[in-house]
Amino acid sequence: MYVCLCNAIRDREFAAAANGAANVADVFRRCGRKPQCGKCLPDVANFIEETLVEAGSMKAIAAE
Repeated sequence: MYVCLCNAIRDREFAAAANGAANVADVFRRCGRKPQCGKCLPDVANFIEETLVEAGSMKAIAAE
């Protein structure tokens, strides 16, 4: 599914770029693009948050 229509970036591409990203600008940089209208920025921020939660979950599992 397309998340950013302006740049034709799909959810899978954002999810991969969000892994280890510090912020939204980082994700766009990894995709080789720049945000245009900004409507997708909250969704991109959610991708970053999801990867942080998953990483935290993996650390908790590894510690057990």
